[in-house]
Amino acid sequence: MRKFLLALAATVIAVASAAAGWFGVKAWKTSQDAPAPSASSVTQATSGETKAVTFRLSEVDKSVEGLFTSPQCGDTWTPPSQEANGVLPKVDASLRQVSGVDTVSVVPGYTTETAGLGFLASEGNIIVTRDDVVVTPDWGADFVPNYYVVTPGETTLTQNNVEFTGSTLCDVADELNAIWQGFDWSTATDAEIAAKQAETQQFNEDHKSLAPGHYKVYQWSPIILGEPAAIARVLAGEGITGLAGLQYNAGYTALYDDPRIAAHCTDQTDADGNLLERSCDVPEDVLAEVLQRQVPVEYIADVPPAVAFSVAAEFDVK
Repeated sequence: MRKFLLALAATVIAVASAAAGWFGVKAWKTSQDAPAPSASSVTQATSGETKAVTFRLSEVDKSVEGLFTSPQCGDTWTPPSQEANGVLPKVDASLRQVSGVDTVSVVPGYTTETAGLGFLASEGNIIVTRDDVVVTPDWGADFVPNYYVVTPGETTLTQNNVEFTGSTLCDVADELNAIWQGFDWSTATDAEIAAKQAETQQFNEDHKSLAPGHYKVYQWSPIILGEPAAIARVLAGEGITGLAGLQYNAGYTALYDDPRIAAHCTDQTDADGNLLERSCDVPEDVLAEVLQRQVPVEYIADVPPAVAFSVAAEFDVK
């Protein structure tokens, strides 16, 4: 166990300026903290005919396999903006100084020309280029589906803002990796650890300014309608969101009242019996059974997933 904790500590310190810059500094909120999309915001007459539908994350993930391969660090990449299934990603980016460090804040969202469109899409997959060459690390490229409702003339934000600095970009990642390459935390002395930390701090200082160039920030995502979006719409009407994380987060939702969910959760309490933490690991088959609902057939759009790309947000660094 101690070696695991030491390895974890090494990872945290080694990539604190990079991974934390890309993920940890972002204004991330779980979907349970964000307001649930209102089912009433998507008005649609129904015939009364329904179909039993459930949500399986594995099936959603499988449906988007092969749709898009992210460009690698160093690739030249200039994608055209394109909508998919009536949805266009949107991204804003602004450069500012934070404690003397060039910091870019990225705000992703979605727009549409279709009235009251509900769909599944990512929290905000971001690709950054400098002079049309990819400088984005590959962290966080996994598709994390969330349910969104978008109306014409408005932008629905993803609640997944990102901030990045020069030290987080992939063209300097090898320098950071080299600092910690082969470092053995289990045998390192306090002086050796302090020396590595000092090197990391110097690395951050050396890259506090973004390299000069013309930067473009893109958002891309699969756009999913069909049964997954239909069941997500019904569940959102019940206040059940954050479907991608329910395996672990169901204990903090109304689903915990179902004994099939509670059976796979463990509570940690203090001496007075107050809940400190609830850990869940709900098997997908169990979760699928609990999430099954009768969905109006009109909610189900018979179109395959497709990938959409935003117009780039652009800025120059002299």
